[in-house]
Amino acid sequence: MVVGAKRTIHHVPSRGKISIMKLQNFTEQKRLPVLRILYGSLMVLLSSIMILIDPVQLVTNWILDVKEGSFIYKTWEKLPYQLYAEVWVYNYTNVPEYLNGEDTVLKVKEVGPFLYEEFRTNSNITVDKERGVMTMIPNIRLQFLRNQSIADTNDVNIYVPNIALLAISTLLADQLGYFANAGAYYSINALGSKLFRNLTVEELLWGYEDPIVTIASSLLPAWIDFQKIGILDRFYASKEETVEVEIADEETRFSIINWNDSPGIVEQGFKDLNTSIPCNRARGTYEGIMMKSHLKKNTTIPIHRRQACRIIPFSYQEVVDDKYGFEYYRYMMESSAFNSSSRYACNCNKNCLPDGFVDISNCYYGFPITLSKPHFMDADPQQQSYYQGMNPDPKKHSSILDVEPTIGVPLALSSKMQVNLAVRMSAGNPITKPLKDKIVPMLWLSLYCKEPPPEILSLLRLRLVIGPPLIITIEVLLFVIGFTIGIVGFYRFLRPTYEVINIIDDKKHPHIITDRNLVSENVAYENEQLAKEAVTLLAIKEDDIPNVYVDT
Repeated sequence: MVVGAKRTIHHVPSRGKISIMKLQNFTEQKRLPVLRILYGSLMVLLSSIMILIDPVQLVTNWILDVKEGSFIYKTWEKLPYQLYAEVWVYNYTNVPEYLNGEDTVLKVKEVGPFLYEEFRTNSNITVDKERGVMTMIPNIRLQFLRNQSIADTNDVNIYVPNIALLAISTLLADQLGYFANAGAYYSINALGSKLFRNLTVEELLWGYEDPIVTIASSLLPAWIDFQKIGILDRFYASKEETVEVEIADEETRFSIINWNDSPGIVEQGFKDLNTSIPCNRARGTYEGIMMKSHLKKNTTIPIHRRQACRIIPFSYQEVVDDKYGFEYYRYMMESSAFNSSSRYACNCNKNCLPDGFVDISNCYYGFPITLSKPHFMDADPQQQSYYQGMNPDPKKHSSILDVEPTIGVPLALSSKMQVNLAVRMSAGNPITKPLKDKIVPMLWLSLYCKEPPPEILSLLRLRLVIGPPLIITIEVLLFVIGFTIGIVGFYRFLRPTYEVINIIDDKKHPHIITDRNLVSENVAYENEQLAKEAVTLLAIKEDDIPNVYVDT
């Protein structure tokens, strides 16, 4: 018996007891179905929202968001890729025989590889969200890997053309007249500078002394600002430059906006964007750290490499899916990338080079430095005929770029370039006559990265392999389970499992309760006990009792 603040069950009129029982019966019948309908609806709604917003893309956008401390920010701050520069130098093996006329072609033999690791960092990174620009100062340095090279660069001697003599003589031949060149000829002979020199690989790469360079640096320090001349020493010379990269527009995200405050390569004739050509337009190109998302198969990726002093096109070749568990695109440097017919060719009015070669002299003190593919691959056959030992091989000497197209993440790179000197002669200075009108190979190098870092590869697999099917599975399960629970709830709401089918207010008759699924008969409850349970459930107080009475 409930006493105290509640009225004893004996004081609840019979009709009041029936009303309480009806209320209890309704509550028991409808509460669970309503909850099922609500839970099922929420699950179906959540499934629909996930389909509309695509959680995988939301996570991708969050990862690609450039802000201080973010994943992409740290990636640009210190490039996590392991980049290597493999260097092969050319050793001229028949110089005396060629100079005295016994041999009609120069015999060359490549020596290498000499392996360096390239470290790329970007300092002073600033992110301007309003302009959608990230600004930085790039820094690149090389570290020699002795144990992975054929020998120490100081221990290997080679016979090579004298870069200083060829460069200065050709430059004077291009710029000055007969008498000035004649004076230069006698001066060079007086200094004792020779057409070929015996050097160590270290000297060829990182600098050797020559009287011509010594005098030029003394007389013209604003032009020749170095005491020794070496190929990699000039290519990797430290320069204070700034780069602006697009981070807002999805169509051009991670492309270059300005390089050193210019949207183009001034040394290649850039004046403004209206008159620019693909050869000298830096804006819209990529360094290869990140590319825009959703790349198309018919896309050509223009790569800007400061050392190359021009834009190099990589064109789509094929879809590859044999390595990482997801598809990616392979791009390759076009076979005609260095031809005058290429849309990426630079304009030329004087001393134009044959097909397969590009002039970058304006970026390197006016010295006649030219680039080609290794071993003169895809280059003018006439130039190939001047040398014995040039063996172009597409499998070995082609340049490729592997990119995951959905996000624009580079996976692997193999960029191969050969450094040459285009030799020209003035009648007043015949010292370069044995090499006149020849493009002289000096070395070739391969800048490569074989695979992405583990953390980037893990993110790509999560985004491309694990994430999409997992999200689809969750969406389907949520919809199916939610729809099923909702339908069952709606059905039970209309046809409850339990119902009171007969209540007799007579102590001589039991109250019969029937389960439509499991029929239980002869389950009797006394009137007082049934009312007591109803009052206990609803905690009906004295003042509330009249509200549940049924009018008589």
